[in-house]
Parts: sequence; C-alpha cells; structure tokens
Amino acid sequence: MDDVFLDADGKSRRVRGVTVNTGSPLLVGLAAQIGWEAIWIELEHGPSTFERVENLCTAAEAGGIIPLVRLPDGERHHILRALEAGARIILVPMVDDADYARKVVEYGKYAPVGARGFNTRTPGMGFGLTDPVEAMARANERTHLFTQVETMKSVENLDEILEVDGLTGIFIGPGDLSVNIGKTGQMADPQLRDIVVGCIEKARAAGKLSGIFTLPNPLLQAAMDAGCDLVVCGGDVMNLGKAWTELLEETPTF
Repeated sequence: MDDVFLDADGKSRRVRGVTVNTGSPLLVGLAAQIGWEAIWIELEHGPSTFERVENLCTAAEAGGIIPLVRLPDGERHHILRALEAGARIILVPMVDDADYARKVVEYGKYAPVGARGFNTRTPGMGFGLTDPVEAMARANERTHLFTQVETMKSVENLDEILEVDGLTGIFIGPGDLSVNIGKTGQMADPQLRDIVVGCIEKARAAGKLSGIFTLPNPLLQAAMDAGCDLVVCGGDVMNLGKAWTELLEETPTF
C-alpha cells in the first residue's frame, strides 16, 4: 500500500502508533503482530543513530508496519538520511512558520514537488532496482511529511503552514504546547484541548492531515473526535514502566 492513510478499499483510515524507544527490532515485530499500524522512531529526544533508524525501518517493513521517524530538526541531511533509511512518515519538530515548512518539503520530496537529493541505491528507494523516474514518483506518493505544532507561534501561523504544497499535514505536540501556554503537563486543561481541536479542524478544512502524541486521556479522545488521522498513544518504555511499577506493588518483600 503506497498511501498509508488509505485502507485496502481506498478509504481514509486512522494510523495508530506506539514508540519503540529501546531501539529493539523485536518490539517492532511485536507491535506489528499486535496490529498497530505504525512505530515511532525517536531522534529528537534520545541517542538513536541513523544506523539504528535503518535497522528499525527494515524490521518495520518486514513486519508490515509503518516506520515513522521524528527528527531532531528539519535540516536537509536529517530529512534525507531518514528517508533513505526507509522512513515512510517524517515528523519535524518546532516548525513555527510556512518558510520552515517549505524547506521540509524541499528536502523531503523529489522534483517537481521539491528538490530531494538523487540517490536510488538505498532501502527507502528500493535499492535502485526499478526505473529511477518511477522510483522517484513512487517515493513522492508514499512519503508523508508532517511539521509539528508545538508553540503558540506555530498556532498563529497555522493557516500559512497549511497552505504549503507537498506537506501532508501537521502533528500536534501537546506537551510543549502546554508549557508554551503556561500550563505545563495539564493535558486536561480546556484551553489546551480547544487549541488542539482547533488545529485539527483547520487542517481538515485545508485538506491536510493531522496527528497527535498523547497517552489515552480525554485530550486524545477529543483529538480523535475532531478527526485526527495519526495518533501515537503509548510505547515500550512508558507502558513497561507503568506495568513494572504495578507488578512491584503487587509483590511484597515479605
């Protein structure tokens, strides 16, 4: 399936994902077996390398799950290397204006949409085994670029960001947004919920997709009710931490 946001019948579908912060291909396979549609590979907050990204993308493709990479920033070499490693969805953090969003498209899409560097001998380009013109066109179709909305400046500039051609959509970071509005970590705050829902509604009206990363809570439900297309709501470290804490509490020393 080239467009990960369409089901086998060509209808829109929500892509659901979890993080694999341990960098374990085994857990990528587990997520795929359980039925998650995507795995989140983290490069902004963490020590992962592009070699690890390639390993996890390979495991994801083998398991039939979508590799999503959150980059440290929107620099050309970061976008290019993640795509060549096999990423299908790219998230660029802290994109506050349309100029930055246009750079993401320039680096992440081949001509005529952008100006991505030519190299077909990579996993993300099928190792150069097909006609390069066809491979580049297919890469443009199957690659999704999201810019993250994490500040009020980004919210204020959202209309212009959503007008950028070649951008799949926006991905909302409620954690940083909560800090930005002076309500750190208050995921149930009505102001934060209204901002998130408003961004999703604007994206839908502009014909763009939207995503969010938050644990199962009323904010996540509000985002899904508003029509959010990509949700990441758990992960290996965060869920194991909760499970192990509960297990320890159930296992007394005497």
